[in-house]
Parts: sequence; structure tokens; C-alpha cells
Amino acid sequence: MTRQPFRPGEASGDRAVAVGHNQGIVSTGDGAVIDNRTVRLPAEAVRGPAEVAAPPGLNNLPAPRSGVFVGREEDLARLDAATGIEDGHEADGAVPVVVHGLGGMGKSTLALHYAHRHRDRYNPVWWIPAESAATIGLGLAALAAHLNPYADLTAASGAEAAAWATTWLQAHDGWLLVFDDAAVPGDLAPLLGSLTTGRHLITSRRATGWHHLARPVTLDTLTPDAALDLLMRITDSTDDGAAPELAELAAELGHLPLALEQAAAYIQHTALTPAAYLARLRRHPARMFATTASASADSGQQRTIARIWQLTLDAIAARDPLAVEILRTAAWFGPDDVPRDLAEALDDDPIAVDEALALLHAYSMITLTPRTFAVHRLVQAVARTPDPADPHRGADAIDGARRRAAELLAAALPEDPLFNVAGWPRWRELLPHIEAYAALTEPTAPDQDDEAIDRVLFEASAFLLGEGRTDRAVAFAERSVAASERLRGPDHPRTLSSRSYLASACRSAGDLDRATPLHERNLADCERVLGPDHPDTLASRSNLAHLYALTGDPDRAAPLHERNLADYERTLGADHPHTLASRANLATVHRSAGDLDRALPLLTRNLADHERVLGPDHPETLTARSNLAYAYELAGDPDRAVPLHERVLADRERVLGAAHPHTELARDLLTRARAARP
Repeated sequence: MTRQPFRPGEASGDRAVAVGHNQGIVSTGDGAVIDNRTVRLPAEAVRGPAEVAAPPGLNNLPAPRSGVFVGREEDLARLDAATGIEDGHEADGAVPVVVHGLGGMGKSTLALHYAHRHRDRYNPVWWIPAESAATIGLGLAALAAHLNPYADLTAASGAEAAAWATTWLQAHDGWLLVFDDAAVPGDLAPLLGSLTTGRHLITSRRATGWHHLARPVTLDTLTPDAALDLLMRITDSTDDGAAPELAELAAELGHLPLALEQAAAYIQHTALTPAAYLARLRRHPARMFATTASASADSGQQRTIARIWQLTLDAIAARDPLAVEILRTAAWFGPDDVPRDLAEALDDDPIAVDEALALLHAYSMITLTPRTFAVHRLVQAVARTPDPADPHRGADAIDGARRRAAELLAAALPEDPLFNVAGWPRWRELLPHIEAYAALTEPTAPDQDDEAIDRVLFEASAFLLGEGRTDRAVAFAERSVAASERLRGPDHPRTLSSRSYLASACRSAGDLDRATPLHERNLADCERVLGPDHPDTLASRSNLAHLYALTGDPDRAAPLHERNLADYERTLGADHPHTLASRANLATVHRSAGDLDRALPLLTRNLADHERVLGPDHPETLTARSNLAYAYELAGDPDRAVPLHERVLADRERVLGAAHPHTELARDLLTRARAARP
């Protein structure tokens, strides 16, 4: 169909416009016949877009999905500032704004409330689904139809109607377009560049690619208080006694708005308690992530956590399967500050990993920094929950990701967690992810614990012991012993080492009744399996002697330490760290027994040897200095004790940090030594 051009100067009044499908047939004059049909339209039907005024209050805004909207006042204020509204007045030259974030964060809800709040400021206010270029075109064509009632008759196609709307927008100001759920920045680039007389608000899961088009506004989760408020309002909870259970549920859901709404609607629909819902969530996560408020609802049309993230992963997997593998693996780590090098170990090509991480970040599935990345805890929960209906969450794929996560942690561990000071920062970086993995896999331990996770738990128990976190050291060592006994047998050297760590952790935790038989058994097993001179046998003897000293039995402790010192000097040499530790242990027994004449020379030599062999700042050197200071204090010589204690405290604050347990001990010892001065 060809539209008759409007001729300036023609008389107004009805004109005949031919309507039909024969593109080559055009009539002129007062009437037109095409396919035997003639439609007579008023002259305004062919007015140019610039001549058409928008009807007052024109908008197509949907109603908010929920009547409850909390915790977003600061975000609305950020949108005001970003769109150029300051102190209630609109500034010139505002650029388009894109609200981006994880699916389920509430981006569309925020944009919808913003648009409703400003309906009196803009006209028209038009909501356009932006999942593709086609849906954007349809949205513009719908706008044309509302601006020009004759659009369906005067436009040959939807594309022509969209072009008419674009021309109208170029010719008018004071409008607001909301492009919801934009998938690709490039779909909007032609429009944003040509439409500069109004305001644009975009929502998208895409976090990147907008820098040349729009000003980004990142939307985060709700605060804990706002999340609790949301749950209480939707569930109509007026009883403050329900608040703790709801707060626990909100934390479990990571304060993600859609997850909170989904849970609250289910609780209200089924009349469950929050605790009961949380129990179901933990026992049946796949079903609860996909469950709507009503069993009769059309699940294909419901917004659920499982559905929206499956759609996102479909798009990611189509572009880069490695990205999905990274996400499944990272689901077994802690949610924050995951070292990028853990992901880099999944592929030999570092550039491929960079691109996979960037893709996950672009879709807001992770937050990426130069050294680390973060994953929302609920994304992790979904990613590690098997669901046969989701191709990305098959049981075999998730089990493989669990095993790979343990292998990555094991490969990343620094050597010698007790004495390798240079490796301690790395240990502190990895420990939250070791803790998370251990907690997540605890229900299946030890049956599914393999050699990789056994090594992680074994080494971590030693590091935690040095950090003074004896409760976790005991738990990790217990699990390592169980795994090693199953994998290697009770007499394997590695099993004996795990049992030794467990005994030491129990001893440090003050559980001497449990530690004593463990240490005694371990020494007997080491002598039987490894022989009397094996380093592990000597360590076991030293541990047992130290235990006897703690129980106030120096007569049993001193001979064991004396034998151990002689054996270390003979087998490892006088300067080996184990030999130095053995000499310190013997000196400590003499000091505890009140024999300072024997203790002080050993402690003095030990400090000098530690400074020479390990360096003045090594933690064991600081301990040797502290032991000597304490011996001087017991000998009634505070003038020599106090300066040593002062140096120990200063060095520990610098090397270990002010909050480390050994630093706190140094502070207490210094306070007591100063008080003992005359």
C-alpha cells in the first residue's frame, strides 16, 4: 500500500485514502479503490509526526507486580540524580541511564516505580520490552498507534509505524521511554543516538557494554532490615516473634528481592512458618527455587529464581561453555573474594578464562575485579543443586564441579602451613573458601571425601592450629582422619600424620582427656610402622612430652624431650627447625618445673639460634624471645624481661597483626611484667 502524500495548501476536510495490499495500485482524486475498498479519512490522518500532540497523561505502564515496595528510596534518589532531576527540577543534557544487576534483583520493579512516580513530569511515559530489536520495534509501533489513531491505516508495516514513532520522539520533548530487560546494548544504540529530546531509562542484566550509550546504575540486594520488612509485609506478619525466623530466611536467600517475594508468597499461600519453609528450602532446594505460590499457576509464565537464571545460563552457555563450568565450580567456594587464579586453573588458555569471566560479569552472574570475583550466595545455591529439568544442573555435572573445586583448592595451597610465613597471606585468602567447601560437603563426608579434599583439610587444620582457631582445627583434623583411614588404612603414614594433628588440636583446645590417648597411640604406631628415628616418630614423641608437661608431669616429659633433642641433633643436625623446637620444649619443661638454672641457658641459646637460622621476624623466633622474657620474669628480673616483652609485642603487631591470639598473649604478658616491677 502506498500512502498519498499530504499536499500543502489543499483544503481541509475528508479525503479518500486507498487501503489494500496491492502495492502497485494507487489512485488519485477524491476517492481510491483498491481491492474494491475505499476508506475516507480526515485530513489529520496524514499529518506529519511533528504536528501530532500527545494526549494528556499518555502511558502504558503495567501495574507493579507486588504492592509491597521497600528499601529502595536511596536507589530512586540515585535514579533521580542520574536522569537529571535535582531538587525536583529537571536538568538539561541528561544521558540515558541503565539499571543493571543480577536477575531477580528488582531492576524492572525499581524502574516501574520510578516511572509511576514521575508520570506527571513526562508525557508520554512508555514501557517497551527490550529483549530484542523486534520487541523494541513492536513497542515503538504501539506508541505510534496511541499517538496517531490512524497509524494502522496509514502505515504499511510495523517497521513504518516504529519509524513514525521515532520521528515523533525526535520532534517532541518531555517524554520518558523505559526499555525493560535489554539483552544487547547494540539493539538500543541506533535509538539512543537519535533520540535526545527526552529521557531514557533502561534495565538490563548486562553489566558491561553500556559505557558509550548510557550511565550505569548498579542495583544491589536489599539491606537486611529492608529484606525483613519485605517478608513481614507480604506474609502479613504482625508478631515480632516471627522476626528472627524471617531474618534467618532472608539471610539464607541472600536478601535478593525476587527470592524473598517467592518465599513470602509461598509461605502466605501454604500457611507455613518461616522455619518450615527454610527447612524445605535446605532439604529440597531444586523444588523450592522453582516453586511458585500456587500449584495451579502456569509455571512457564511465573518468575522464579530457577527460571530466570536458567534463561541467563542458556544465553551464556551458547556463547561459552567454560563460563558455565566456572560458575558451577565457584558455587562450592565462599561467595566473596574468590581468587581469579582458581578459575584460571580450569583451562590452559588464560585468555579463554578472561573471556569466560567477563561474560559471566556481563550477565551480572558474578562481580569481577582485577584479582577476585564474587558470586551471590543464592546463585551458588542454585548452581550446585541438581535439577533434571535444567540442562546446566545435571547431577554428574554438579558432582564433577564439586570434585574440581577440591582439586583447585588443593593445588593452590602453600607448602608448610606451620612455618612458611610467606605463605600465610595466601592461606588467609583461601581459608574462607576452604571453610565454605567443608561446610557444603559436610553432609556427605567422609564417604565422598577424596584425596584432594583430604589434603586440603589436613593442611588447613595445621594452619588453623597456628592461628589459634582450635575448634575448626579439631573439626578439620577429625574429618581428615576419617577420610585417610577410608582411603589409605589406619597404619598409613598419612593417616598417622592426620591423627597427630587431631591430637595436637585437641591438646590446644584444652581437651587433654581426649588428646592424651591420641598422642600415646600415635607414638606407639609411629615407632611400630615408621621406626624410632623417623621424623614423624620424633614429632609424635615431642607432642606427647609436651602433653605430659601440660598435665603437670615434668618427670615424664623431661626424659622424652631429652631423648628427642639428642635424636634430632643426630638425624637432622643442630640447626634444623625441628631441633630448635625440641630444645625449646626441653627448656620449657625445666622452666615449668622451676629449674631456671637449666632453663635459662637453653632459652638464651635457643633465641640466638632462631635469630640466626630463621631470622629475627619469624614467628618461632618471636616465641623464643617471649619464652626467654617469661623465664627472666620468673627469675625475678623484670628489668630484663620487660624490654624483651615490649619487643615481642611490637614485632607480633607488625608481623601477625594486632588481633592475632599470639599478639594478645604478648600484650597480657607485657602488662603483667610491668606490674611486677618495683
